[in-house]
Amino acid sequence: MRAAFVALILAAGLAATAVAATSPPPASVPKAADDAALAAKMSRDAELADQNRRSEALNAEVHGKLKAVDARNAAIKAAYDKAMADYRAQVAQHDAAAAKVQADFQASVEAWKAAVTACKAGDVAKCQAPAAASATASRPAAP
Repeated sequence: MRAAFVALILAAGLAATAVAATSPPPASVPKAADDAALAAKMSRDAELADQNRRSEALNAEVHGKLKAVDARNAAIKAAYDKAMADYRAQVAQHDAAAAKVQADFQASVEAWKAAVTACKAGDVAKCQAPAAASATASRPAAP
């Protein structure tokens, strides 16, 4: 039995030696293919870095132009808003002038009706025709 045990140990030792003899060389020794792969990777990395740099430059240019368009649009909108405010102010001024003309007319009609009623009641002073008002008196002043 001891002989079998010793034979087993010797067989294991011989097998380990055979495996060690057929193992590949250490990875620290570079091959020509590894150099070519490394050079290709470095070239690809350099190309990607250059593409990224160019992309960033184009993006910066586009963003600058977008900001200019935004500024131009904001200026146009501000001018439009001011024009609309000016227009609304002119409309309000016109409406106020038209309301004044209408009120003046209404007051004239009421004064005329009162004069007619007084004349019919016997007040001879109210029976005289009123002085003709000028046609421009009831029109608003031109801006």
